[in-house]
Amino acid sequence: MTTNADQLERDILRVFRCACRQGRQDIAEFMLAALEKLDGQEERRPVRCRALIEAYQEIFDAAVHQAR
Repeated sequence: MTTNADQLERDILRVFRCACRQGRQDIAEFMLAALEKLDGQEERRPVRCRALIEAYQEIFDAAVHQAR
């Protein structure tokens, strides 16, 4: 079952990825901050914000790709 918070996280992640692809680091940073804020507010959830983890993974993957 998808909650409203889960859907919001997925939507923000989608915009984050779109901003990264278009080279809009300003928007990507804003979306990442939004995911971090949502994660910080969801202390009662047993699983941390999966979308935030995916965004961090995307940043890491991009950094590794650039270093090659």
